[in-house]
Amino acid sequence: MFQMPILFAMRLLISISIIALIFLVACSKDGPDGYYWGTATARFNNKAWEADPYAIVNAPYKQGIDFLIHKFNSQGFQREDVFVYKVPEQVGKYPISQTEVRDIDSLVGAQFFTVLDDGGVLGDSYSLLEGVVDNYVEITKIKGDQVWAEFQVAFVKVSSNHTPEYPDTIVFTKGKIHTLIVRPE
Repeated sequence: MFQMPILFAMRLLISISIIALIFLVACSKDGPDGYYWGTATARFNNKAWEADPYAIVNAPYKQGIDFLIHKFNSQGFQREDVFVYKVPEQVGKYPISQTEVRDIDSLVGAQFFTVLDDGGVLGDSYSLLEGVVDNYVEITKIKGDQVWAEFQVAFVKVSSNHTPEYPDTIVFTKGKIHTLIVRPE
């Protein structure tokens, strides 16, 4: 009877742990080994939004590439994280679905998080919200390790760490990414 809520809580905890690990690695603007490169822009709840992106080969399962898009404040501390994962590394349009980064499947997923303090404390967590916009990421061009993509996605708050400036629903539209794919050695 209580297996579904416990399973959901465990999956949420594991997802938050994975994202927290990403935050620890990328909490300064210089990022891990200077990975940030290129531009990421979108409409964030219909307001102009810009952030710093990079893409990396999905690990440990090598299910395509993951886009990590981080927004920093004027002091250089990370405040927001858009994470789009398991995107096939080929030109095409891919729906964003309810899936976890560690699930071995062919589904593309996405999550949004806020970051508090000096970039080290997880703020609000958001999951995919279906039915608001057509949630997708489209790889429009790949040349060497450079990748160009477009996206739109809606999120709903699933847990809060008291960041009142963020609404319960977040919608990204007209998203564009141009970045490099980081390939582990």
